[in-house]
Amino acid sequence: MRRFRSSLAVLVAFPLIVGTATASIFFPDVPVTHLQYQAIEALVEAGVINGNPDGTFEPEEIVNRAAFLKMLYKAKGKVPDPSSVRCFKDVIPESWYEPFVCDAAANKLVNGYPDGNFRPAQEVNRVEALKMIMLVLDIGVEELDAAAKDVVKFVDVSTSAWYTQYLYTAYVKGILPIPGQEGSRFYPDRALLRGEAASYIFNSLNVELFEAHNPSSSSVQATSSEDETESSSGVAASSSSSSSTASTGLSVSFPFDKSGKFDGKKPYMYLFDITTPTTAFTQIDVSTGKVSCTLYLIEDTGFSSEYFLGHKEGDSCYLQTSLNPGSYQLQIQPTVADTTFTVTSSVRVGDGNDGFRDAVRLYEGNPRTSILEQDDLKDWYSFVVSSEQSMTVDITNASELDCIIYAMADVDLFGFTGPECSQSYSYPPGSYYVAVSRRVASRLILKTYTVQLR
Repeated sequence: MRRFRSSLAVLVAFPLIVGTATASIFFPDVPVTHLQYQAIEALVEAGVINGNPDGTFEPEEIVNRAAFLKMLYKAKGKVPDPSSVRCFKDVIPESWYEPFVCDAAANKLVNGYPDGNFRPAQEVNRVEALKMIMLVLDIGVEELDAAAKDVVKFVDVSTSAWYTQYLYTAYVKGILPIPGQEGSRFYPDRALLRGEAASYIFNSLNVELFEAHNPSSSSVQATSSEDETESSSGVAASSSSSSSTASTGLSVSFPFDKSGKFDGKKPYMYLFDITTPTTAFTQIDVSTGKVSCTLYLIEDTGFSSEYFLGHKEGDSCYLQTSLNPGSYQLQIQPTVADTTFTVTSSVRVGDGNDGFRDAVRLYEGNPRTSILEQDDLKDWYSFVVSSEQSMTVDITNASELDCIIYAMADVDLFGFTGPECSQSYSYPPGSYYVAVSRRVASRLILKTYTVQLR
C-alpha cells in the first residue's frame, strides 16, 4: 500500500467494539453507540485527531477550513515545509495553522478566494471537504461519464456542479456514505461536523483496502444498446452485468415518442444525437406524482457545461431547447415509485432565444427587458468577462422568476462557490450564460422582467 505504511495502518483493521460498555475509550461524549464512534477512536489512536483540553471531543461541533486541512496533513503523515509562509493576507503569521495552509497553497492543494483571502476560520462544508481529501491524500478523481452520474442521484445535487466529480469518486471508492448521511439529499453546502470529518478521513485512509475487496468499484459500466432488450412497455431491461442501483436507458433517434414504467424511483435516460442546429420541444407526463427532467449535452470529458432544467408543472415536465449538434442525454425521474410515463418530443420553431446557441448578449450597465410568452419556458443571455471584476446579475420579479448563471469551461472558478443572480461576485475571466425562467407560475402565464449586468 502506498498511502499508509506507517502507524496509520492500524486503521485498516480497527475493530468496532461491541459489548456492554457505553463510554468511549477516550471521550465521555463519544459513546460506543455514536454514529462516528469507530472512526473517532481509530483516528485518535493513530494520532490524527485530538480531543479538547477538558477531555471531550465534541463530535457535533463544526470544523473550519484550517482545522480540517491540519487533520488531513496528519492523516497523510505529511510535514509542512516551514519555509512556506505568507501565502494569504488573512493567514496570521506564526499562527498554528500558517504552515499547513501555506504549504498546501504552495503545492496547489488549496486555493484562496478572489479577494486574496483563505478564510481559515470559515466552516468547511461537505463538498469542500471531499475536494481537499482528494488533493491532500492524493486520491485519484474518477472520470464522470454519463453512466457514472447514476451514482450521484441526490435531488439537491446537480450533475454539472463543480464538486460532482469529487462526490462521485467518494462513493465509488467507499469514502461515502458515512453513517447518518443517507437519503435522497446530500446537503452539499452543510457544514462538516467533527465526528463526520473523522469518518470522511477514516474511510479515505482505507480507500486502497476498499478497492482491493471491490475491484470493480472504480468504474461504472454503461448499459450499451448491445446489452439491452426493450420490453413491451418501452423500458429497456438492463443486462445482468449492470449495477443493481443504476438507472436504465435507451438510445433513440430524435424526435421520438416513448412510454414505459419507472423501476422504483430510479431515473430513466434517453440518449440521442443532434446533427444540425435544432429547436426541440419535449414533454414528459407521469400517471402518478410528479416528474423532473434534465437535458445534458455530453462533452468528450463526460462533463456537461450545457444543460437544461425542465419546467415542472402538475404531473408533467417540459423542455423547449435550442440545441447545438452533439450527443444528448435526457434524464427523467419520478417522485412516486413504479409510475408509468410517456415522453413526446418534436421539432419546434421557438422564439429565437431558447438555449445557449441563441443567447442574447448582455453588456454591463445596459439592462434588457423581455417577456416570457406563453409556452416560452426560458430566456437565455450571455456575457464575457475579459479580466476579473466584481459584478452582479440583477433580475426584477426575483420572487416569481428563477435565474441560473452557468460558468463555462473557460472559467476558472476560485474557491468553492460559484456566481448567483442578485449577488455580488468577483467573476474570473471567461464566458457565462444566464437562464431566466418561471419559478412557480404556469407556462401559459406571461411574465415581464428586466435583466441587467452591473
